[in-house]
Amino acid sequence: MTIIAERTTEKRDVYPVFRGLTELGVSNTDLAEALETSPLSVAAWRSGEARMPARLIAFLTLILDSLVERKGSEAAVTASMFPELPAAGQIRTVRARDNLQQQQAFNCGFDRAHMESGLRLFLNWRNRKVFTDTRFVGVERGRTADIGHLGVAAT
Repeated sequence: MTIIAERTTEKRDVYPVFRGLTELGVSNTDLAEALETSPLSVAAWRSGEARMPARLIAFLTLILDSLVERKGSEAAVTASMFPELPAAGQIRTVRARDNLQQQQAFNCGFDRAHMESGLRLFLNWRNRKVFTDTRFVGVERGRTADIGHLGVAAT
């Protein structure tokens, strides 16, 4: 019996952070906007055709961390309110969390300066998203607001 192996043309993401963000529905266009670059650059970084700066990897890791945390909180609230509801979307969050943990382990090899630079990028990006988005206006303190696809919860 002969087994015919199929060639796969799908390129695997080089960094786990990209797989995690994809699990949560973040597109190359969304990433390009957050990174202030072109979708072609993001695609080249994803595939390994171009080297991605460590500070940008750290920045994306922090974005993934905030999204995983937010999705986890939303899932916990939903599960407590509707215990009989199936947890279909939770699988994606679990896979994203696994990718986040893999990326965090990888990031341990980065210089402190790269990590700090990534943190500054994240804080600037988050503050820009929170304070410039008009949907944030009028949200009560302590309540979450959907402030964009890559937004963070405003509290």
